Amino acid sequence: MEAKIINDPIWGPIELHPLCIRIIDTPQFQRLRYIKQLGGISLVYPGACHCRFEHSIGTSYLARSLGLELQKNLAMLDEPNKPDITDKEILCLEVAGLCHDLGHGPFSHLFDQLFIPKFKKPGDQKAWEHEDATLNMLNSIFKNITWNDYLEDEDIEFIKNLIKKPDEKEQKNPSLNENPDEKEQKKPSLNEKTDEKEQKKHCLYEKTDEKEQKKPSLYEIIANGLNKIDVDKWDYFSRDCHMLGLHHNFQCKRSIKLARVVKHGKEWHISYPKSEYYNLFDMFYTRYTLYRQAYHHPVAKAVEMMITDAFVKANKCLLFPPNKQRYQTCYLKHLSKNTYDFFGRKLEVEICWDCIKNLARVF
Repeated sequence: MEAKIINDPIWGPIELHPLCIRIIDTPQFQRLRYIKQLGGISLVYPGACHCRFEHSIGTSYLARSLGLELQKNLAMLDEPNKPDITDKEILCLEVAGLCHDLGHGPFSHLFDQLFIPKFKKPGDQKAWEHEDATLNMLNSIFKNITWNDYLEDEDIEFIKNLIKKPDEKEQKNPSLNENPDEKEQKKPSLNEKTDEKEQKKHCLYEKTDEKEQKKPSLYEIIANGLNKIDVDKWDYFSRDCHMLGLHHNFQCKRSIKLARVVKHGKEWHISYPKSEYYNLFDMFYTRYTLYRQAYHHPVAKAVEMMITDAFVKANKCLLFPPNKQRYQTCYLKHLSKNTYDFFGRKLEVEICWDCIKNLARVF
C-alpha cells in the first residue's frame, strides 16, 4: 500500500503514511465521521458541523510536522548526550495523533462530561475518560490490521503512552495485601529523602515511562501536560475558528518552525525563543475566545443539557441494534457476510431509523 494525499481545508495537502491509511479504513476510525467535534454547538453556529474524523487527521499531520522539525534541529545541535528522534518515533507520533480521539462518544465531550457522570456509582473513584475507550479501540485495531512491517510491540506501547500516560496514582498506591510492618521498613531515611529532593529539583514533572525519562520532549507533542502547548490544541483551535467563523491571529506553523529541544537542568524539553512569546500568547487568547464565545455559549450549554436529558431517558431502550431479535431474524439470517458488507449502508440506515423511533417512544 502506498501513501495517499488528501486535501484538508485548514492545512492543505496532507500525505498519509500507509499504516495510517490502514487505520483510517477500520470501522473504529470511520465512526469518527459521525462524531461531531463541538457537540451541540452546531445548533447555535450552523457552520460548526465538522467531525472528529478530520480533526484526527489534522492532529496527525501536525504531530509529524513538529517531530520532523525537532529531529532536524537536534541533528544540527552540537551538544554532548543530546537526545535523538528516530524515524520510527515520528511514525509513532503520527499514529498517536491520528488515534488520540478514537474513544469519543456521541456529541464528543457532552458524552463524557455530562452523560457519563449521571450514571457514576458512589463507590467509583476514577471517572471514565474517552482516553480509556481510545486505548481499547486501539487494541482492537491492531488485532485486525497488519502493522508489524512498520512497528514492533514496544512501539505500540509507546503510542498508547503518548495518548494516555500510565496512571501515576495506581503506581503510587501500595498493595492492599502489603504488611504494615513492611511499609515501615520501606520508609526512606532522611539522607535518602534529601537525595530524592535534589533529584526532583531538575525534574519538572514525574516520569512514568522509561522512554519518557530519556526523551520527555516526545510526550510534549500531542498531549503536553507541562504547559498545554501541543498539536492537538493547535489543530482544533484553527479548525474550530474556521468553522465557527471566528478570527484568530495564532500561527502554529510559525511555532513549529521555531520549536527547539532545549536542556533544562538534566532534562530536554520543547522550548520556544522570546520572539515567539506573543504568538503563543495569541494561542492562549484564542482558547479564551473560543470558550467565551462558543464552548460556553449559554444557548449551546442549554441545548447540550437537553440532549443529555434525552440520553438519560433513552438509556434503557436505545440499544444498538435497537431490537436485537428482529435484527437477527429479519436481516442477518438471510444474509451472507459478503452480502452484509454490500448492503451494510442500508442496514445502518434502517438501524438508525429504528433508534429514532425508539427515542420518540420515550417521550
